[in-house]
Parts: sequence; C-alpha cells; structure tokens
Amino acid sequence: MQGDIDRVLISREQIAQRVRGLADEIAAVYADDAAGLVIVPILAGSLIFCADLIRCLPFKMRIALMTISSYRDKTTVGATPQVVHDLTADIRGRHVLVVDDILDTGNTLGLVMRDLARRQPASLRMCVLLRKKGKAPPSLKADFVGFDIEDVFVVGYGLDYDNHYRNAPDIGVLRPELYA
Repeated sequence: MQGDIDRVLISREQIAQRVRGLADEIAAVYADDAAGLVIVPILAGSLIFCADLIRCLPFKMRIALMTISSYRDKTTVGATPQVVHDLTADIRGRHVLVVDDILDTGNTLGLVMRDLARRQPASLRMCVLLRKKGKAPPSLKADFVGFDIEDVFVVGYGLDYDNHYRNAPDIGVLRPELYA
C-alpha cells in the first residue's frame, strides 16, 4: 500500500492536531445548543474522521447516518451522486452538523445540504476534513474546514480509490499511473 502513494500530503500527526482544533471550534459554536445537536456523517468516506472528531467533542449528541455514492468502481471522476442509505432520524427543529471527508466539486454535499434543509432543521452547518478550495463552488460554504488542499487525488484516513486505502493513517497523493 505504501508503494502506491506518491507522497504524503498530510501526516497522521497533523490530522490529529487539526481534528482536535476542529472539535474546539465546533464546541464553541454549539456550546449553548449541544443537547439538540445531530451529527450526520456522510458514509463511507467520513467514517474515520467523524469517529475521531466526535470523541473530541465535550457534549452529548445524536448521530444519524447517511450514505451517498458519487464514485463507482475505478474512477476518479465523480458521477451524479445518489442516496444509497437515507437519513432515518427526524431532524426537524434540531441543530444539524454534516460531516464529510472532502469538499471537491460540491455535487455530493450540495445534494445532502439541499435535502437536509428541506427537513427544516433549526440550523444546518457543514464540517469537512479537506476542501479543494480552487474547485469547491463558492455557493457551498463549509463552516468548519480541516485543511485546504491542492487539486490532487488523495487517499487515506477514510478517503479511497476503488474502496481501497481508507485504512492508511496519513492522507497521501495516489500515484497517477494507478488510476490514470
């Protein structure tokens, strides 16, 4: 697996430090409203990030899962996202924080945010580990961002290629010849 990585973009130590920082930012925003907070991780990419993040949050919360698929098989170009597993929790009148691994084109998160907004939450915010600032649409605002990255194909810490590499502890740039 290590031989497939061209270079480490963000080390596990940098990730751990930033996740703690994001948790502090989130805790400050929801300090008075934490009891009603519902965390909505977008699976499967945010699984590891969300698990680490919520362990750093100092209050009770609910978790409501949602699975969206944008990449199919061996592709690095996202297709039209589709809901694979819909949210089963009622979020009406609750504070909702969507947690995802990466804000790239905005197709997946745009779909999720529009869908959840229709369910009338008290508030709706977004937390992403990575944002490709040059590609992310300005109309889709991430409230909490771990790292802004260049436009490269990354894997590790939950991010995958053909459902591999999610377990790599660092975020690395996949060697282009493996997916080109």
